[in-house]
Amino acid sequence: MTKASCPASVLVVEDDQDIREAIGEILENEGYETALAENGEHALQLLGDLPRPCLLLVDLIMPRMDGWQLMGALSRDDRLATIPVVVLSSFPKVDPVPPFRLVKKPVDFEILLQIVRDHCCGDRGPSRLAGDRDPAPSGG
Repeated sequence: MTKASCPASVLVVEDDQDIREAIGEILENEGYETALAENGEHALQLLGDLPRPCLLLVDLIMPRMDGWQLMGALSRDDRLATIPVVVLSSFPKVDPVPPFRLVKKPVDFEILLQIVRDHCCGDRGPSRLAGDRDPAPSGG
């Protein structure tokens, strides 16, 4: 994988292995480094061991430590409290407390990729974007 030109690592916290691996694979194909956790407890362990990610994608309903508990733990740790969180949920009436953004399941991957680009790299995106649909910059 090509190293991204911006702080482009994402932690995916999702108990459904198929969803977790699919999101991770799509992000990696777009040039992002990913770490995968099956619950909030595992996510906290990874956050203690890995470089700080630019974004967390967090499912709400998980065993051991759910998304709400994870976000509570993040908010109590000064080092982790400022990492942006995007909540993934299949529940139709979830109103996460700001500043968390909500993406409904089933996930629209184009929308998810745009959210990741916005959080991690602004309009630059990682250095290697497969199938990038943005127009080429003029004059270059």
